[in-house]
Amino acid sequence: MSITINFFEKTKSSNQLLESLNDANYFILDEFENKKEYYDAVKQVLLDGIEKLEGARCRQLVEKYGLCKLHEYFPADKLADLDLFVKGSHQIKKIMLQLTFSVGTNNLQISDEFFMEGNPFAFKISYPHQVAIQSKVTNADYHHKYSELRKKICLEENLKWQLRQTEIKFRGLNIDTLAQTVKSLTKIVVGKIKTFIQSHQKKTLHTYPGFERIAKQPYAAKVHQPHIDSWYGAPLGGTTLWWAIEGATEDNGVVLYPDFFGQAIDFRDIAASSSYLPFGITVTKPHKISVPDGSILLFNYDMLHSSHLNISDYTRIAIISQIYLKLEFNSDALHERGSGFYSSKDIAKGDLENLIKVSMREHFDELHKGKQKPHVEKRISVKVNSDLSAKTPIALCNSDTLGIGEKMLINLRNESVIAIRNANGLRVVSAICPHMGINLIDGFHDEQHIYCPGHGVAYCLIDGSSKCDLLKLEVYHAYDRNGVIFLEKVTSEV
Repeated sequence: MSITINFFEKTKSSNQLLESLNDANYFILDEFENKKEYYDAVKQVLLDGIEKLEGARCRQLVEKYGLCKLHEYFPADKLADLDLFVKGSHQIKKIMLQLTFSVGTNNLQISDEFFMEGNPFAFKISYPHQVAIQSKVTNADYHHKYSELRKKICLEENLKWQLRQTEIKFRGLNIDTLAQTVKSLTKIVVGKIKTFIQSHQKKTLHTYPGFERIAKQPYAAKVHQPHIDSWYGAPLGGTTLWWAIEGATEDNGVVLYPDFFGQAIDFRDIAASSSYLPFGITVTKPHKISVPDGSILLFNYDMLHSSHLNISDYTRIAIISQIYLKLEFNSDALHERGSGFYSSKDIAKGDLENLIKVSMREHFDELHKGKQKPHVEKRISVKVNSDLSAKTPIALCNSDTLGIGEKMLINLRNESVIAIRNANGLRVVSAICPHMGINLIDGFHDEQHIYCPGHGVAYCLIDGSSKCDLLKLEVYHAYDRNGVIFLEKVTSEV
């Protein structure tokens, strides 16, 4: 199914828009209530964090040249601390709750109750790859700090929740008894928070399956591979609000795979796979989305999606929240997340504190009912027990083994390559993406390019180049002779 991006139409009814989102469409929302107010407030929090971590001069330069040029002035090694500064901001939490409620109510016109998560936003900041990889702060370093912040936030949220439950339970008691009860409870929970904050012992780091693949990579270069949010504990069928703060282009933003929507993907063995998708599932054409500064990309997060590796010249900053129409969960989810949910009914009354506790195990449902098998293109592979050299061509297989439009994985003793036959003949490039070592045989290809199935980078089939100078595939020579495909290395020019 061919999907093109649609800009939000004010005349489109809520049912049409929601149905479109649930039918693998996606939209850019250019106008929403209090857009400028919210946008300016978020930028101020970011600038405050920049000044706190790197000084007033850095803030002035970023204000002058834009957040999209942050990488030119703010050290990559401090990017993780800026992330945590923003995620710990009560102001941004309030803004994201109000914004998400407003979009759900006014733009999507959801008339029934809907929900938002207790930790209502994710902050995504990405430096250009050539800058990011120079950082020495790893994903593991960041996750240790983030784990501490999340525990602290959860303790604070639980304190508020317990105080609220106590107030409800003892409503009607005399004021002195109630005050004493609340005071005792507050003392206990605050004591737990202080103990937690004062403790500097490293705890066991709880992450998601497959985290070990990226643990030692720089946090500033972090990108998400293809996934579906309900695999990781989000309620089924939710809508993502991907709010582009600045610098979101096709070369650093969201990658969507709408042709995969509703298909059955066995993701439970992803920890051992080369990407979030099991090896052997060929991704369809990636839809790379450019979002104007301040606009929101809307899509159903049970559509397969990923981050594009930042091969642009811009810092990309986005804040993400989600709307849940129901609190039902994927029974195959890898873990439970969040400390509770906010109801649109409470937000409508100005109550931004009431958390709803829901047990995932008591509210299971099925992901993509009536789901189909995922797309798997014809897989052709050849194994050759020899080394490849420029001096000695290797006979691979009969020429008719590889038809026009098809690709073939060739595993040699010392390397793996991919051969593609198109209208111009045979093209052969190395099979392994130099970014994270993902096998490109699972990537989409056309006449000109093969795309990494992990993070969307397109490699030219003629010379192996990409838009990033650091990422290039080796190119090989293949030809047909007497009904047989031969392969040889390209002789280096002196």
